[in-house]
Parts: sequence; C-alpha cells; structure tokens
Amino acid sequence: MKRFALIVVALMLSGCAAQTVGTVSPAGTPGEAGTVGEVASVAPANAQPTPTGPPTYKPGDTITVQQEGKDWAKITISDVNIAASYKSGGNTDTPKVAGDVYISANVTYEALDDGVTYTSYDWQVFCAGTAMDTYAMVFYGPKPQLSSGTLPKGQKASGYVVYELPAKGEVRMSYGGQHGGSVTFEVVIRHA
Repeated sequence: MKRFALIVVALMLSGCAAQTVGTVSPAGTPGEAGTVGEVASVAPANAQPTPTGPPTYKPGDTITVQQEGKDWAKITISDVNIAASYKSGGNTDTPKVAGDVYISANVTYEALDDGVTYTSYDWQVFCAGTAMDTYAMVFYGPKPQLSSGTLPKGQKASGYVVYELPAKGEVRMSYGGQHGGSVTFEVVIRHA
C-alpha cells in the first residue's frame, strides 16, 4: 500500500512538473512564468530586420562600391537622356513598342583595386517598380556603348547603356555587379 501511495504521489508530482515546464513567458515579460498555452512573441535569434531597400542616388553622384570590406570601385552615372528615336543619315532606331522611349545613361567605372569588372549586365532597370529588359540594341544611339572587361587599379572605363522603356514612370538603374550579384545601390534616372 505504501508503494502504491508513493507511485500516486510521484505521478502527481510529475504532472505538476510537466505543467510547470510547459509554461511560456507572455510577450513583453521575458523570464516571468505565464500559464500553459500562452505563446511568447519572441523573434528567433537569427531574425533579420525588415529591409528598407538599397541606397538610392541621383545622376552625377559618385558611388564607392566595396568588395570584401575594402573600396573596390567608384561608379558614376551621368548624361541621362530620353529620345523618341535615334537617327543617323537616312537610318533610324525606333522603339519596338509604340509609345516607348529610349533612355540612355553614361556609366563610368574607376578601379580602386585590381580586377574591377564592368559590363552592361551589371545593371537591372525598373520602370514604375517593374523589371524591364536589360538593354536595347540600337545602332545610332550615343557612343561609345559600354563594353565589358576587367580594370587594373587606377584605370577607368566609360560608355553608354540604352534602355527601351515606357514613356511614363520612375526609372531606376539597380547595380548588382559581377562581384556579388545582389543589388548594391540604385540610381533614379527619371522621376515619375
């Protein structure tokens, strides 16, 4: 009988212990015991803050890009122009979509370290928040076109990129670059 009483007491204590272990601190009171079934509103240890987007610049600003924690390149977007078409002699480049326009921008890269890569594929263009084709193929647009290559420290490369875009809406050039792929910064080249 004593043995039976000990088992009953042990089961009762284990039930109380299980109930205490199952409690969770309510939100806003870390460390205080709550009641069974309350759920704490606690962010996981690896939670990231809500992103606010990449830094935004305007044409003419010189942006220093870092790679592996050190200054890698300076990039400047300038000479932004909008054109309904490009003409040379009797030849004309016209947008493929009626009502679209061409927007061109001169992009300059300056290498602050060896191995700075540059290409028109470094850029994604957005019009009114929608990703657009990377670039427009034109024969009579501004020259020189931005080519691609690798710069040693102290050298520069410059050229124009041209995009066919809707005639209205904010336009952003987002730099992802070949060195990382994620958007590092944006330049607003046309306001809505």
